[in-house]
Amino acid sequence: MSITQQKEEPPSACNDKICIGIALVGEDIRVAARADGREVAHGSFPASALGTAALLCYLTDWQAPLRLAVATAGAAALGLALAVGASHGREVFLVSAQTHSSASDLARYAEHAI
Repeated sequence: MSITQQKEEPPSACNDKICIGIALVGEDIRVAARADGREVAHGSFPASALGTAALLCYLTDWQAPLRLAVATAGAAALGLALAVGASHGREVFLVSAQTHSSASDLARYAEHAI
């Protein structure tokens, strides 16, 4: 599991909406986060029950409202979308993996989705 923060403040210091892209790629769950029009974090988790639990903890650490875009590439991706969207106040967009397949592209999609 690895997440790289690209800004100095911790996630809890963000007051605006955070846009997160999530893509299942092979044996990884890839994640990218955007705020204020730029990528602020990216990383990956194992595509397993433990990795999903770690991802859910990571998402909980953000103290701002979340908009999530999840690439739909099979039943596992749909299950992941349901899991990450379970918390109150989160918006989740299911996006065709054929259209947007990278976590960064998905985060940009969440940023611009209406």
